[in-house]
Amino acid sequence: MHNGIFTAMTSGGTTKSAVPGAVAPDGGWGWIIVLASFMIHFIMDGITYSMGEVFLHPMRSRLGEGRGLVSGIFGVLPAITLGVGPIATIFVNTYGCRLVTIVGASIAAVGFLASYFWANIWFYYLTIAIVGGIGFGMIYLPAIVSVGYYFEAKRSFAMGIAVCGSGLGTLVFPLIMPYVINKPLWFDYDGALLLEAGIISICIIFGALMVPLATETSEIRRREKKARAEQKRLALNSGTITNNPFDEQQSQLLPKGKESEIALRTISPNTRESTAVVPSEQQFSSDDVEQPASPYRNDLTQKIRPEDDTADPSVVLSRKDALYQGSLPNIPLYNENADEYHNQIITTTSDVVNKPRVKKSFFAQIAEQIDLNLLKDAAFALFAISNFLTSLGFNVPYNFANDLATDANVPEDKRNWIIMTIGIANCFGRVVIGFLGDRSWVNRLALYNSTLIIAGVATMAAPFCTSLVYTHMVYAALFGFFSGGYVGLTSILVVDLVGVHKLSDAFGTLLLFQGVAVAIGTPICGTMRDFFTGSERPYLWPYLIFGGSILISGLILFAIPLIQKRKENRQKLTKQQLDMGVRSYSKQNLSVPEQQQQL
Repeated sequence: MHNGIFTAMTSGGTTKSAVPGAVAPDGGWGWIIVLASFMIHFIMDGITYSMGEVFLHPMRSRLGEGRGLVSGIFGVLPAITLGVGPIATIFVNTYGCRLVTIVGASIAAVGFLASYFWANIWFYYLTIAIVGGIGFGMIYLPAIVSVGYYFEAKRSFAMGIAVCGSGLGTLVFPLIMPYVINKPLWFDYDGALLLEAGIISICIIFGALMVPLATETSEIRRREKKARAEQKRLALNSGTITNNPFDEQQSQLLPKGKESEIALRTISPNTRESTAVVPSEQQFSSDDVEQPASPYRNDLTQKIRPEDDTADPSVVLSRKDALYQGSLPNIPLYNENADEYHNQIITTTSDVVNKPRVKKSFFAQIAEQIDLNLLKDAAFALFAISNFLTSLGFNVPYNFANDLATDANVPEDKRNWIIMTIGIANCFGRVVIGFLGDRSWVNRLALYNSTLIIAGVATMAAPFCTSLVYTHMVYAALFGFFSGGYVGLTSILVVDLVGVHKLSDAFGTLLLFQGVAVAIGTPICGTMRDFFTGSERPYLWPYLIFGGSILISGLILFAIPLIQKRKENRQKLTKQQLDMGVRSYSKQNLSVPEQQQQL
């Protein structure tokens, strides 16, 4: 399918692949990309997860609204962020990570800035939750994708560093923002919103650091445009531009795109960039060709720099494993035959050269990114339901930790310690549980279920904490550590269920479940707290219910082995499914070490 051997030098040595674009730099400027991604997670998640801590009480006092309506802002914000993911994917495939991040940061900053000028609950929903959420969604996807562009062998390590910014942001923002609000210079919480708008705008700088690799589709188009302009300039200087009828006739006879190929060949024989041939299959336009598919629908754009642009004109369009946060050696085919694995996972322009061009509307492309057919698989459907239940309660401890501590009479100057504990524990959880989930001797499903069960129990125990802040910090540490592990294990569990070749399909469906749950969970919890005002423990039932939903989300997944065994008794897994990492629960399909692990 693919021709040529491509080589990339990494800090760990030289790696070869027969598939063009399959080898990532695994270092170099990639570590700057990791830093940019880390800081974007730090800023975006730090602001998102600290909204309830920082703004719930001030907004209620100013607006005179209940907890349910005000906290709804903090629930809709992450829900919109999740929902924008598929749309952001189309933009990333077309314009690249750098431009999309810059535009997204600008949109989010404008949203938060606008909220400074009018204290109105519905205006906050528009500016903070919707506009801010759209901007965050456009920031978040490139922050993940850009790391995938640069790393394969070290992807698990690089991703782990990048996402730790989320926990550290949750540690820092609740520490800093209360001081901003309490300073008269900043005009109450309005000043905090203004400051956060400025902080979000810093993401523009980090977006600018996302230098595209030479063979990214957006970069190919940029180079082609530059080459055309240079050719035209040279022609103008030499006075050779004419309205030659032969030129027009030749243009009509040539296949679409070949004219620019000829132009590119004739610019300069001495410069590498200007002599690079860009075949018509690499010129992507929403009007001419179906856009490269979304990471939520079978693939994610991942372009790698080859040794020589002219060695093979193929450009990597998509990579189905780009959202996988585990180590690729966990995938059997990757260990057995890396080249064949790349053949099946990576899509290049040479793969689609003979396919007919299909025009699709923008909305049709978005709809393609959510594959509901996967819900026909009972095990995956159960996993989607579990994600919905988890997401119902996931943001509750973040948004109401301070309010719960207030009800328990925890000293005001110590209340922010609770969410800060969640943040730092989250970092450790992502690293430790992520490491365990990557080990072949660990039962990943049992580990995943355990993280949800413990996080749920910790949430349910929170209302029984006393006025001692340390009792709150205990539940916060447990919740932060195990919820962080849950996030890191999700992609690994999805691969165990459907295979790495369907990972992005599955994520599109899961985002639908998660987004709806996040949007309704927080405001329902706040409304319930208002309803129980005056009782000894107003948060008792809200926390029991939403903590219970997290607990149940873990318990129900213990049924997956039974479901999978019954399915395999009716129909054995195919070789492709096994090669792509689908875990078998039938001993006849297992290797000897896997059989011993299950025993």
